[in-house]
Amino acid sequence: MVLGADLTPESLTPGAQQWLTDLSTPEQGELPPAVLSVTQAALHQHAGCVEPASVRVLSERRGWVMLHGQALAGSGDRRVAVTMQSAGPDRITPLLIAAYGLTEREEQVTRHVLQGASTAQIAEMLCISPHTVQQHLKNIFEKTSVRSRRELVRRVFTRHYQLRVEDNDERVRIDEAIRGGPFPDRPAVQATSTARSETP
Repeated sequence: MVLGADLTPESLTPGAQQWLTDLSTPEQGELPPAVLSVTQAALHQHAGCVEPASVRVLSERRGWVMLHGQALAGSGDRRVAVTMQSAGPDRITPLLIAAYGLTEREEQVTRHVLQGASTAQIAEMLCISPHTVQQHLKNIFEKTSVRSRRELVRRVFTRHYQLRVEDNDERVRIDEAIRGGPFPDRPAVQATSTARSETP
């Protein structure tokens, strides 16, 4: 969809209209807060910025959603193109890991564990000793309340995706469209990150 500098929609596809319906707030006639947020962030980016502003939100009907906004080049008032899409596992994994309060290094170790890397492989990729990897794993297990790598994978993924799999099984059974992303923990739509230009 394309919005003007006054945050008024100028044009949108039928698909965008459905996204707006799914992300909308109870107040009719208002754009979803996430759309307004990413549009305003894009409008405040400097003219030469090539990276879109991005926001992740949790929707009751769509699960995790990614919104991208970028100011359009041209004469006249600035306009912003906003795209909306389901957030895949590659977008959600950092959020799920961060929810457990891990340090930056612990997050790195966790990502490698989730990819099936061994202690030796993790040590080599992160340029640390295997003993240090084991110490990080010990800390990770304590913070996530698990006792093994297998439990860690189950805690991070199964907890958030198993319900989605079961929900999609039911949707197939009743001939409804399946959905991507993890099953939402909360019904409310929540902005979980600000524009990429504002948050490293």
